[in-house]
Amino acid sequence: MNLNQLDIIVSDVTQVCASLECILDKKANYVDDSFAQFTIGSHCLMLSQNHLVPLENFQSGIILHVEVEDVEQNYQRLKELGIQVLNGPVVTDWGTESLLVEGPSGLVLDFYHMK
Repeated sequence: MNLNQLDIIVSDVTQVCASLECILDKKANYVDDSFAQFTIGSHCLMLSQNHLVPLENFQSGIILHVEVEDVEQNYQRLKELGIQVLNGPVVTDWGTESLLVEGPSGLVLDFYHMK
C-alpha cells in the first residue's frame, strides 16, 4: 500500500491555489478553474472544485504537515506575508519544532522540523 495523493475539495480552486503557492513558496504543477496539483516530495496534493462525489458545506478539518529545514525562516517569511500564525514556533512533546498557520478554505498548515 502507498498513500501518495491527497485531493482537497474547495469552492474556489484558483484562490486556494494562489494562497497555497504563497504559503508554501512553491508553484503548482498545474492549475485551471476547477483543478490544481502540487508535487511535494513523492506526494501529490490536489485541489478540486467538482469531484466525483458531491460534498455540501465542506469544511476540511485538515492539517497539512510540511517538513522544512528551518522553521524560524518560514515563520519570518509567512509573518512578512501577513499569514495568520495559529501556534508557534514551539517545540512539541513529540520532538518537533512546529509552526501552525492558517491556510485557505479552513486548512491549517504545520511547518515542522524534527529536533
